[in-house]
Amino acid sequence: MEQIVIISGSQANALAQKVASQLGIPHYPSTIRYFPDGELYLRLPTDVKGKKIILFESFARRPNDALVETVFLSETLHDKGAGEVILVAPYLPYLRQDSEFNPGEIVSAKMFSTMLSKAGIDALVTVDPHLHRFKDLSELFKMKTLKVSAMPLLAEYFYNYHQEALVVAPDEEAEQWAKLFSGKVNAPYIVLEKHRFGDTEVEVSGSIPKGTTAVIVDDIISTGGTIVEAAEKLKEHGFTSIHVCVTHALLVQDAEAKIFQAGVKSLIATDTVINPYMRVSVAKIIGEALERLMSHVGNRA
Repeated sequence: MEQIVIISGSQANALAQKVASQLGIPHYPSTIRYFPDGELYLRLPTDVKGKKIILFESFARRPNDALVETVFLSETLHDKGAGEVILVAPYLPYLRQDSEFNPGEIVSAKMFSTMLSKAGIDALVTVDPHLHRFKDLSELFKMKTLKVSAMPLLAEYFYNYHQEALVVAPDEEAEQWAKLFSGKVNAPYIVLEKHRFGDTEVEVSGSIPKGTTAVIVDDIISTGGTIVEAAEKLKEHGFTSIHVCVTHALLVQDAEAKIFQAGVKSLIATDTVINPYMRVSVAKIIGEALERLMSHVGNRA
């Protein structure tokens, strides 16, 4: 029987170990360091000949470095005789730029998928990818893909503490997450409209019913601008207990401070990204996805 091992990049060791323990397979962190000029040094941690490799990589911090790590590791794994290489990227980067909005812009979503394919990635597992104009990963990636959602887990956790909350999608793109979240607990949801002005300035609007408790649901929090605007709008309509549930809490710049200054009472996130608000682990759903993928069930999802 083909041996299966997990190898992790520099930012994914904790989640990789959780999944390895769940599946009962070995986990080996890669040796990774930087030369003084910024170049990466990488070394495989174990013999991989004839083995199926699950390569864990987090792209949440320093996504460019993580991409180089992934390309170098994947190509070396194949050079050293590994069998199939399955990439687990809990947070998948470069999906925001999914179209050429201005002449000459790079469609980074397509470039990213091409680089992974050329590096020899045979399959991809990810959590709540930020798909907008592309509706499915199969439209971007040539390899086998499987996506899972943390929204039911977040909903289950949140509603243990707040049974009467209104679920709020802060913009049209987040409706898919609000629908999954509310469907888990049979709660009502609304969708706000977002108007973007540049990379960080946003404004939201929409019809909001009366209430006191709301939970804003989204896949990613980056600078926090969208969440702040949604929270301010909810406060204008009398909501006094406002919470946020998110899969990928990137929280760049001063996002945390802005969110809590806007009146948000709590922030609940998963461990796809290392952050102070991890309350829900995606290890179980990633492990289950890998089991399905490796048994050739659900190669496209």
